[in-house]
This record gives sequence, structure tokens and C-alpha cells, in this order.
Amino acid sequence: MRPRIMWPLVVAAYRGLPAFQRERVREMGFGSILEIEPFCVDPPLIQVIRVRWDRLSRTFLFPWGHMVPSLEDVARITGLRVHGEAVTGVTYADYTDLTQQLLGLEPFGQDDHERRMVGRVALLQSLGLAGVRQKADELLPTFVERAAGLARATYGRDAEDTMRADRDLRRFLVFFFGKMLFTTKGDGIHYRFLELLDDLMRVGRYAWGAALLVHTFADLSIGTGRETTVGGFAPFLQVWSYYYLPLGRATEVDPTVVPLARRWLPLVSTATYAFQLDVLRRHVRDFPALLVVWEPYADYGDADQPWVVSGESLFRQDIWVHCLNEIEPLCLRLAARTLGLHQRWIDEAEPKGIDRKTRGKAKRVDWRTRFPEQFSDSHRGGQVVTSDAMDSTAYLQRYQEEYGLRNFMRPERLAATTAQLAEARAALETLRAAQGATVQAEMGGASSSRGPAVAAEVSSLQEQLAAAVARAERAERDLTTRSEELESALARETLTVAELTEQGSQPAPTGLPRDVAELRALPALERRDLERQQSQWERERERLTQQAVEARAGQLAVERLLKASEERYRRGRERAMEQGRASAYSESVLASSSQYERNLLILNPEEHQIQVEGNLPAFDLNAENIAGIDHVHGWAHGGKGVSQEVLVMRNMNKDKLGEQLGVG
Repeated sequence: MRPRIMWPLVVAAYRGLPAFQRERVREMGFGSILEIEPFCVDPPLIQVIRVRWDRLSRTFLFPWGHMVPSLEDVARITGLRVHGEAVTGVTYADYTDLTQQLLGLEPFGQDDHERRMVGRVALLQSLGLAGVRQKADELLPTFVERAAGLARATYGRDAEDTMRADRDLRRFLVFFFGKMLFTTKGDGIHYRFLELLDDLMRVGRYAWGAALLVHTFADLSIGTGRETTVGGFAPFLQVWSYYYLPLGRATEVDPTVVPLARRWLPLVSTATYAFQLDVLRRHVRDFPALLVVWEPYADYGDADQPWVVSGESLFRQDIWVHCLNEIEPLCLRLAARTLGLHQRWIDEAEPKGIDRKTRGKAKRVDWRTRFPEQFSDSHRGGQVVTSDAMDSTAYLQRYQEEYGLRNFMRPERLAATTAQLAEARAALETLRAAQGATVQAEMGGASSSRGPAVAAEVSSLQEQLAAAVARAERAERDLTTRSEELESALARETLTVAELTEQGSQPAPTGLPRDVAELRALPALERRDLERQQSQWERERERLTQQAVEARAGQLAVERLLKASEERYRRGRERAMEQGRASAYSESVLASSSQYERNLLILNPEEHQIQVEGNLPAFDLNAENIAGIDHVHGWAHGGKGVSQEVLVMRNMNKDKLGEQLGVG
């Protein structure tokens, strides 16, 4: 894993600013996030989390319920301001005049009527960072300092030259917005924030943290689920998971610094991306509900965090948040447990018209008048989230009914059993089809010329096929029963976890905090129960897997036997017709019941041996019994050109075989 290359360059551009310019950036509220040392982004973790995003409810769907990042998460993790004026206003199709006036650059677009972007290379040249690359043997801090020195030589150093100072600062802010705070796909950087940068004194009044959350939601809602990053500040979602889902993907190196993103160092794995992705999917799918941290900041203060103090009035609010043309609802009512409340079920409907109204190529759009209700809600501060539920049991039951059948919601043990059931059913259908074809062939193509040996062989094949079908039917019944048992067990487990959580929510007699009491009293019982169930499921899975393997092996064996029998009979009939007699071919096919492979059998009466061309050794007629075969039907030369019919059975006595060969 490597940090996204633009993040270190943004930090370098910031460190290259003169001291008075860096002070202006800190006054705008961006100093804290720019002081976070670039670290490795975790693509497997981000992909596993973002695939659970539900566009309808605008939340993540986990086995234990809805979860959604909040404004408090943004403030504490990034240090951005979440309270203030909404990041909204006017956007244009052509930014030529504003770009030339404020940045001294030229925009570009798809045509002359749409010029909304600035090229990354052109912007980097204006910052003195064009063509800067990290060397193969260069450490990241060294690279950042080297790039900062190049940027430092480009910026104006005179605070009295306000025109150049403002232009340099706006160029940096456009680069900061486009390649760190509001990242998007593609190489270009959008100019949509440029009008908000006209008056640099007002930049610090906007709720940029809320805008980051909106941009993140909007990117999650348009994704395909295969992306390995997320729009906005990519590490935000990664660090958010560290606090709510302790999966062991990072180490807290300094528990005292703020914002919280500075405390963590992601673990770098040498395993392949596919392996990490598969392991993480299973870990999240089977993560114990009791280990989910619903209130990670319960014991955190707000010392030295003015961005937290200013935003506390919004931390418990359902509110529409804005980022110009991106407008999203923050539905904390669906994750009330993060606020210390019991969760009740709420039917949600996807916001109508938001996506449609935020697209298009209008020359000028004022988003405050296009979405007046949402703007008014944001201006009022939203609505306080409350809950009158006595517990969360009813919610969890309804949640399982609504989302439990989705593939990424089902535990691995149930998914494996379901897959085995599907395989067993497919094998059963194939065997039934083969059985029907055999019966039809026997009824339609029976001929007296085959003789009693051929009839015996066909009868034996039919018996084996019927046995294979019976085994497959038993496997299907067992798997179906086990699948139903697993479904019931999972439902009971969900309710048990809910009941334990509700019991743990009561004040502990020892006076311990609620979360500490839960972790001390409940995990041992939960772990013991889960281990016992898992052991039972593993044993049952092995047994059912073995049955499925036997059914498939039986199917392959029957197919080979049928094919061998048909080919043997066809060749015999053809040779008999050529030689003018119905029983005259000197080679026969040996079918081994243990390996189901064809072998050529040549009988030599003079040497008293059966010579086999294949993987089986020669059988000595002087041995007491002939072992290792079920039966073989064929014709063999008995000397002097005389052919005779031979039927060899398992463990046949040599005298019996000798009678057939005339050499006993």
C-alpha cells in the first residue's frame, strides 16, 4: 500500500508556503488536516466497507444494523469545521473570467461553452511542483521536504504584495480542494469552489467538514462497488472504521494527538490484494456484534479541539448537508445507537429528484434557490434525533427480514452450506437425467444379440446409477435440513446478541461504565457459544462436503461406465459384422471399480496369464483369486483361432476362470 501521490504533494505545497500564508490557511480551518502526516491508504479495507453502502437509506448495511459516518466523526478525525455557513452558492459552465482574474490561469472543458476545469500539470507548474516524483530509494518524509523546497522557491515572499499573495493562496486552495479534500476521478481539477474563494476573508466561515461528508456520500452512491478508494479525503473512511470496527488493520502510535487521524499507522501487508480482500470480507461478515463500538468518543474530551466545540450542537441532528451541486441527507435516525439510544425501525425512501436536479450543463445555477427546502433545513440546524424504543430487538428482527438475504450480509458458514446445496442439486439433476437416458436406451435398443453377459453388465450399470442417485438425494435432503437449521440458528443468535446488548445497557451494579461492563461480562459467554456452534458447523460442513464429493464421483463414474459400455458394444458389433460372426473379437475392456479407467485385456491360455495394457498389473491364473476388478465381459482367443466369451467377476476363483478359458 502507498499513499495517494497527490496527498504528499498537497502537504509539500502547504509547507512551502511562507509563514504568513500558512497562518492564513490555519485561520481558515485547514491547518489541522494539513498537519496529518501522509500514510498508506488501505484499498482492501475501503472496498470492503464501501460495497456495503446502501443508496436508498444513505447508510452502510452491516450484519448488526445500519451505520453511517457523522459530523462528529468528520470533526474529530479530520479537524475540519462542521458548523458554519453551508458550502453552497452559484456554479457556472464557463469559469474563464473568474480563472483569469483570480488565478491567472486558463480553464478547459469539453467545448467552448463548458470550461469548468484546470489541468493538473498547469496548476502544478504554477506551484513549482510540475514533474516532481518520489525516487525509488527516497523515503516519503524526504520527498515531501524536497518538494516543499521547490514550492517555496515559487511562492511570493512579500506579505505587502497582496495581489500575488492572494493569487498564490487561491492556487494552493484549488489544488488542496481538488487533490486532497474533494478528490474525484480523472486528472483535471474542478473550478466549482472558485467563486467561494473570491473573498478569502469568508473562506473560514464555511462548514468544510460537512461538505467533505456530502462529497463522500455522493461518491459512495454513484460507485460500482469495485472501487479501491473513495471520493473526498480517502483516509477518512479508513480511520472511521478503526474506531467502530476494530479489525486490527492499524496501530495507534500516539493516543494523545489531535485530530484523531494523526494517531494511527496502518499495517502494511505483503499478502496479495485478492487474499486480503477475501479475508476482510469474511471478517466483517462474521464480526461479533458485541465487539462493535457504537460510541467510540464517549470518554473523549474536546480539549484543544475548537472544531469539536463549535460543532457539538449538530452532532445529534438529522440534517441536509451541502457541497454546492452535491446535496445529501445525514440520516442519524437510522444509526441511533451511535447516539446512545435504542434503535427503532424506520421505513426509508430514496430522496427523489436530487441526482436529476444536480446534473446538467446549465450556464449558471444557484443551488440555494434550486433546493430551498434543503437549504432552509441546513440553515435551521436540522432536527434532533430521538427514540422512544425500549430496546432494539424489534428493529433487529425487521432488519434481518429486510436485508438478511443479501449475499454480503450472510455469514460465511451459511453461504458455504448454500453453495454445497446448489452443487448437490445440480449433481442430482444430472444423475436423474443420465438414469432416464439409460432406461430409454435400454427400452428402445434392446437386442437379443447382446447375450446374457451384456444384459448383466447393463443391469450392473443401472444399479450403480440408481445408488448414485440415492446418495445424491440423501445429500440434498441433509444439506437442505442443515441450511434451514443454520438460518434458524443465525436468527436466534441475532436475537440473543440483541438481548445481551440490551441487558448490558442497564447500569452495572459495580458502577462501571456501560461499555466496560458489557465487555467484561458478555464476551466470554458469547465467545464460548460461538466457538461451540462453529465447531459443530465445521464438522457438519465436512460431512456434507464428503457426501457432495461422493455424489459427484458417482456421477463421473456412471458417465464413464456408460460411455465405455456403448463404445465397447459398438466396436464389437462392427467387428462381428465384418468377420461374419456375432461373437468374434479378441480384446475386451476392463472397467476398474476403484479407479474407473479403461484397460485392454488380452488372455493367453498357453501362459496361463491375463495380460492387461493399462494401469493394472498382469493377473496370474495360478493365483487363488482375481482381485481389484468388479467384472469384465469380452471375447478372448483360446488358442488356434478359437474365440470364446469370458466373464470375469471380482475375487473369481481361478478354477472358475479356467473353465471359461479352457485352461483350468
